[in-house]
Parts: sequence; structure tokens; C-alpha cells
Amino acid sequence: MKKKYSLIITFLLCCGLLITCNSNSKVKATFIGVIEEMINDREAFVYVNKTEDSPVYGIIYVNLAKNPDETFQVGDKVKVGYDGTVQGTAPLTVTTLSVELVE
Repeated sequence: MKKKYSLIITFLLCCGLLITCNSNSKVKATFIGVIEEMINDREAFVYVNKTEDSPVYGIIYVNLAKNPDETFQVGDKVKVGYDGTVQGTAPLTVTTLSVELVE
């Protein structure tokens, strides 16, 4: 009987952790920029033109694989959504949650 309760508690804890982890992946900040350099077809350096609730500026590393349906190239204007955290690397890096072409 104790084993059964232990399994139920373990299962509930795991479910709680999964729900908590998924809730952290919401877009908290966005910026608009122009792709300056393609690293490969899924990664690029973007020069930030405009920010919306975002402290980023300059050249930012962006993961383009978050939008596999779109083909990106140098010169494209993109809107990038991320979790609000900026890693202090050179160049700056964000955890990309969404990326889309803008007119």
C-alpha cells in the first residue's frame, strides 16, 4: 500500500514539474531587426532596429528554427519573441521562442 502511495505522489510531482516548466516558455519581450548574417539555415545574427518591452540592442544571435515554415535570408526584417532574458555573451544571445517575417 505504501508503494502505491509513493508512486502516486511521484507521478503528481512529475506532472507538477512539467506544468511549471512549460509555463516559463511564454514570450515576455520582442524586438524587430534585420538579418545581418546567416550562420546556417537555422541561425542568424540580427541587428535590432526597434524594441518592444525589451532591453536588447545591437547584434543578437537568433534561432530561426522556431519557425520552420519560413525561409529566411540576409536583409529580411524579422520580429523575434523571447523569454525576456538576455545572455551576456558576444554577441548577445536570447532564448528565441518565436520568429516571423515583417513587412
